[in-house]
Amino acid sequence: MKKMKKLSVLLLCVAIASSTYAQKKSPIRFGVKGGGNLSHGAVSSDDVPFTGLKNKFGFGFHAGGLMEISGPAGSKFKGQVEALYNMHNFKSEFREGNGSVAWKTTLSQISVPLMAKYFITPRFSVNAGPSVNFNIAGKVKEEFTNGSVILKDEFDLKDDDNLQTIQIGALAGVTYYIHKGFFVDARYNYYFGSALKDDLTKMRVSAIQLGIGYKF
Repeated sequence: MKKMKKLSVLLLCVAIASSTYAQKKSPIRFGVKGGGNLSHGAVSSDDVPFTGLKNKFGFGFHAGGLMEISGPAGSKFKGQVEALYNMHNFKSEFREGNGSVAWKTTLSQISVPLMAKYFITPRFSVNAGPSVNFNIAGKVKEEFTNGSVILKDEFDLKDDDNLQTIQIGALAGVTYYIHKGFFVDARYNYYFGSALKDDLTKMRVSAIQLGIGYKF
């Protein structure tokens, strides 16, 4: 009986050690990340130009998970797939008659970046690739000001059927591993085409992202 107990303990230790070793050697690692967005929406019109147009940056955020896939042993290349929730905020101002108009836009996305990562050093990589972005919500708060008169309105782009469902994008950036699985990253995102279905008014979105995360 004692031998059986010793054998059971030994087998358990071997199983745990094998599992740990397999996890360390696995080419796939998962992680989480989040951070801030500095977003920009370039509004333009093919019909009547906006007088005195100023497109301004706004702050948002992103959060989600990632899966990193390593190449062959010794390779400096890795692949990374992410699933992120993105919130973009930006503002556009222009003149209309004797007054001024301000549009404050909030755009919510589910983004799926597909990146290739090249490690210049074991801790530092440059990253680039395409992204598929699903626009799930969008609202525009409009404020018209003419002297002491202020008129406010709000438009739900999805309810008005004026929000593009899918946008393809491209990104480029860098990642630095601080300690073990902890990392910081920075990237530039550009979304092709307009976020609006409107044939006359265009809204082209881009964003700078700064994030922090952990890879298990």
